[in-house]
Amino acid sequence: MGRRLRMTAELGDWLAELSESQPATAGEVGAALLAVVESADPSGLVIVRQPGRAAEPVKDDPRATVDYAYQQQLEHLQHIRRRVADAASARRAAELALSAQQAAGADPAVIAALAERQAATQLHEANLARVSHRIQMDLDAFRTAKETAKARFTAAEASLRVAEAVAALGGEPDPDLAQRRADYHAAEQRLRDLRNPGVMRSVIRASSVKAEAGHPPAAGRPKPSPPQPQLPPDPAPGLLELHADPLGSDIRILFAEEPAGTLTLLAVLEGPEAVTEHGRQAITLAGDLLTEIRDEGWPADIDEVALANPAEFLARFFPDDDASIRRRAGVLAAMTSLSRLRADRRLTIDEVAAKSGLHRHRVQAIENDGLRTAHLHEAVALARVLGARLELPTGPGPVAG
Repeated sequence: MGRRLRMTAELGDWLAELSESQPATAGEVGAALLAVVESADPSGLVIVRQPGRAAEPVKDDPRATVDYAYQQQLEHLQHIRRRVADAASARRAAELALSAQQAAGADPAVIAALAERQAATQLHEANLARVSHRIQMDLDAFRTAKETAKARFTAAEASLRVAEAVAALGGEPDPDLAQRRADYHAAEQRLRDLRNPGVMRSVIRASSVKAEAGHPPAAGRPKPSPPQPQLPPDPAPGLLELHADPLGSDIRILFAEEPAGTLTLLAVLEGPEAVTEHGRQAITLAGDLLTEIRDEGWPADIDEVALANPAEFLARFFPDDDASIRRRAGVLAAMTSLSRLRADRRLTIDEVAAKSGLHRHRVQAIENDGLRTAHLHEAVALARVLGARLELPTGPGPVAG
């Protein structure tokens, strides 16, 4: 089946530039798009998923989860700062009221009551300001500690992966491999300790209690709830997300079949940082554009690139790589997921973990996030247990599957 293909001119320029600057990456993206265009059911491909996962921290990655914990506490600090600002406004209002009554020569009892109120608001503001300052200092220290721990973990992980890759490919064993694994696990544990609620959140919770004690809420008024994590937006009906993952760079394209027989590309997210920081916004904007296209047709103020069939797509963006792109598209179309392989063999996660020698949580994380998050020895172990074939990229062309 060969659908038509259309995209915004901006997305077309991005793909053309990618083909010039990073041909291997562009080849993987082109093969993934070709696999989707020619698929009878794009939603059934392993490389196509429901959008929204970009907004969540990567499961079982201690770097992502410690960053997420820090972000939640930063939101709590912002809540305290808003309370400081409210307290300052109340203090200024009390000062103005007191000054006005004094200038008008009001009854001494009224002036005394206003002076007491002004002093109370001033004390409350000062208490909250001290709490805010203390939390800021705690967060600054936590941020320094987490960034240092993340850097050590990343370095230890890279060192271990290189050593394991050499060993897996039959190279000379690294005499320090055991120490590299120990360093990796120590760095990982340090990050997990940092995200432990007892390390950081208890400090902020205790500070919050002091803040509330300085100014108890009025009777019948509930205490403000701590900020809750923002959930990913509900994607527009029919909106899908293509994961083109050349060498772990994580490129995601939001698309839909609209109208029937036409694959419409709506937005692209290039790289893990873009996925994490702009995923929610991209899903919302792509959904808005898709809704507008369905209701009113292609927007007049957005330039369009329209391609009649897969051959025209290849001729425009990959005129010299037609055959290799088609071969890679066939591989991507035939790929299955680890979870499907496991289901086909009627194995549970616990059974796969036992047979592979990996922890069950690690098996679950790799199933969720793909082999790009796995160490080489983990990928080899899972391939053996599940009866899969594992190929490593070796050349400048599209990545082999």
